[in-house]
Amino acid sequence: MALGKIKANTLEHSTAGSLDTQFVVNGSAKAWIHFNGTASGAAANDSLNLSSMTDNGTADYTSAWSSVFSNAFYSVTGATEYSSIFTMQDNSTSQTTGGVRYIIVTDGGGAVDEEKVCTTNHGDLA
Repeated sequence: MALGKIKANTLEHSTAGSLDTQFVVNGSAKAWIHFNGTASGAAANDSLNLSSMTDNGTADYTSAWSSVFSNAFYSVTGATEYSSIFTMQDNSTSQTTGGVRYIIVTDGGGAVDEEKVCTTNHGDLA
């Protein structure tokens, strides 16, 4: 049985075709976090590219990246365990190349700590 092979700039599968590695590199998350927002200090359960987390108060967190992004316009996506809404506090100041600050609010607009919070960040690293 023939197996796939890795070339310098192409991934090739024996039956599914090939893919330019730029799509793999550009399409992969550069940082992600799964953390407990109810724990003291917003304890990360698992993460990629996370240097530290700061618990700024109820449902208000800041993450700092180990490897910074090339600019502050990377994509930030988040979800929580329940029906909360994941929002960035202020897009003009809360997202920098070195990290992002975000809050979690209920559907009614109140801040709430969630036990399971997940974030994914896509963009170019510096």
